[in-house]
Amino acid sequence: MKALKKIFSSVALGSLFLAFAISCSNNASNQEKKTNEAVADTINKVITVSPETKNLLYQFPTPFEVTQLLIKAKAGFIFDITNPPANVSKYSTENAKALNLGVYSADLSYSATFNRNDETTKFLGCTSKLADELGIAGVYDQSLVEKVKKFNNNKDSLTNLVTKIFSSTNTFLSKNNRNQVAVLIATGTFVESLYIAAELNVVAKDNTKIATIIAGQKDNLDKLLTILDAYKQDKQMMKIGEEVSKLKSIFTDYGLEPNKKLPRDKAGQIGDLAESVRLLFIQ
Repeated sequence: MKALKKIFSSVALGSLFLAFAISCSNNASNQEKKTNEAVADTINKVITVSPETKNLLYQFPTPFEVTQLLIKAKAGFIFDITNPPANVSKYSTENAKALNLGVYSADLSYSATFNRNDETTKFLGCTSKLADELGIAGVYDQSLVEKVKKFNNNKDSLTNLVTKIFSSTNTFLSKNNRNQVAVLIATGTFVESLYIAAELNVVAKDNTKIATIIAGQKDNLDKLLTILDAYKQDKQMMKIGEEVSKLKSIFTDYGLEPNKKLPRDKAGQIGDLAESVRLLFIQ
């Protein structure tokens, strides 16, 4: 809900560029601190999980599941509720990079689905940067930006391109046994997609269809929590799982039901809850 205040602010765009400028100017002075944080937060790559959990992870839905439904529900595109592209430079730890690769992947899906070429290019730049820093080679390259420009005003081609990016990322991570990175990406993607839907649910004149989309995410949340539970021996992953588990109350405490309009106050409370978990990932 707090994020929605930006929608009605005439200085939102200026704030975005100011944040970018501040981030750039502080980057050099914070480099040593970031390096130390990265060393302290290296992803544990030796955790083994059951084949069933691994299969569940790599069968986890892409963010297009939500965004395609949003466009069918005639929801709008609101850039201010996405993670600002300027934020990408502040993610220094592997956990933060993987989580926000997921977050920006959801934003990329959102913009591509709504055929927003400029925004899609920006989010593609963010995902490309984070993927490169995580060592996910061979998925993102300079030609992708040109392809996005080429597919301007061709939503189907644009969404197909982004879908292939998601598929290639999963294939790379699976072949290289980077399962924990994949878990973090899936977590960021799910939380951001749910957050976007929750924010749109607040501003919609009739939120019946969007509320139904949110209600349909219960099974995916249960799957994600099952996957995260397999990594609870890692303290950082356990903390992330505890935060994500807070989202369960969305489906139990606010009267959310398929094909039922959600009162404005309840929609706002769901939006606040989704935002509170999401903020922990993007800050």
